[in-house]
Amino acid sequence: MADQLKHTKNKIGELKRSLQHEEAQRDEWASTIPAMETEIAGLKPGPEQDEWKNMKSDAERSVAAFSATIAKLQEQLAALESDLPQAPEPAVPKFDPEKHPLLRKTVEKQEPEKTVVFSTGDMCEAQWTDKSWYKAKIQSILGSVSAPKYLVRFIEYDDTLTVDRSAVRPLPSKRKRESEPAGAPQPTAPVTSTPHVISGPASINSNAQAAKNNATEDAEPKQPSRVPTKSVLKKRATNWNDFQAKTSKKMPKKESMFRTSTEFGSRVGFTGSGKGMTETHKRTRYDHKADTVNDDEYNETAPTSRKRF
Repeated sequence: MADQLKHTKNKIGELKRSLQHEEAQRDEWASTIPAMETEIAGLKPGPEQDEWKNMKSDAERSVAAFSATIAKLQEQLAALESDLPQAPEPAVPKFDPEKHPLLRKTVEKQEPEKTVVFSTGDMCEAQWTDKSWYKAKIQSILGSVSAPKYLVRFIEYDDTLTVDRSAVRPLPSKRKRESEPAGAPQPTAPVTSTPHVISGPASINSNAQAAKNNATEDAEPKQPSRVPTKSVLKKRATNWNDFQAKTSKKMPKKESMFRTSTEFGSRVGFTGSGKGMTETHKRTRYDHKADTVNDDEYNETAPTSRKRF
């Protein structure tokens, strides 16, 4: 059974390839007929026109032959395809889940986000270098219309920064309900006394309220911003200037031990270090007479025991 099915599929593939080849040949012959008709219409009656007419007749016969072959191939292909086992039809469900009111899924259409256009002087939220959002004011608009850039000034820190469209967003709207004034009296619903109905004020668990307050107090505080305020920066600068002034008064001014004098013949180095300068010896002729005199004085004064001769 499997071999027969495989043989049938191979035969179908061969027929499809033959069918494509025959259709291509027929279309090629059919495309030449309009050109022949144009050529025949432009010629005068004669042997040349008769030759073109014969060529046209041959082309029409070829197209008819290819069409007949294609019809036979299509019949064979349809017969082979009918022998193939039919795929089972999908089971029809008893009911459509999409039409059931409980099982139907409601798909919400997501509206595309509208690009917010800012103008000079608008208040917004801008992203600082620490990836946090701060309240800012747009000073000027740079760049192009498709890719604008904004020069913003941060309100709380008095700093400016140039950011692109992704780092600017409108101020968040108030979502929390504003608290009502304490003096406004709350309307009370009229209490009607009916039999078998007990009416009374709502009971509030004081322990639950205390636990809620403690949880709020124990919550982790929000991390302060790393960007110091203008007053903090000014205070740091003042403290540094005061420290510099006090240090310059307390520390006595010392002269450098490598200081060089501006006078002629001054030396570089530690004061009083090293040996003093010596005079240059003059070149003189050796005095032999002085040696003779010294020898005579030595012979007269030296004792006899020390004399050699």
